[in-house]
Amino acid sequence: MDGTSAGGTPEALLLTSLTQLMAQWSTLTRQTTVAREAGLTIDAGDIRPVYSLGLAGPLRASDLAADLRLTRPTMSKQLTRLEAAGLVTKSPDPDDGRASIVALSPGGERVFALLVQRGREMVDEALRGWDAAERRRFAALTGRFVDAALAAGADHPAAPTSDDQSA
Repeated sequence: MDGTSAGGTPEALLLTSLTQLMAQWSTLTRQTTVAREAGLTIDAGDIRPVYSLGLAGPLRASDLAADLRLTRPTMSKQLTRLEAAGLVTKSPDPDDGRASIVALSPGGERVFALLVQRGREMVDEALRGWDAAERRRFAALTGRFVDAALAAGADHPAAPTSDDQSA
């Protein structure tokens, strides 16, 4: 990929590259494969909430729905399924009795750890042939970019518009 179709600038090349990566890695088919490779039988649509809770820690159900861009009713159904599967626990929000706090159960934490391990293996496979200094530099620059991109996007939070789990 040379980025010429997107203007050839470093920014256009980066956008094209990130779009291609996210489009491939976020599909339900790819998520199913990742779960299977991690030795899991989790539904592909349940990976995103498990991963989000693993990264963020316990969240209000409404905040998790917003993070995943799901409607609250859809999130509620998914959390009921995840709770029945033993992957999450729900408890009353001490600040608002109408709301609940969702957290990974010990089983959910195990699933999260296996998904993270498989993700690290995927990154390691992609970086095969890179020396240690290149890996450190890429990791530092990528982290810096993600922090800046997320900070810039914080001014424009996306509203839940769809329940499309592959988006």
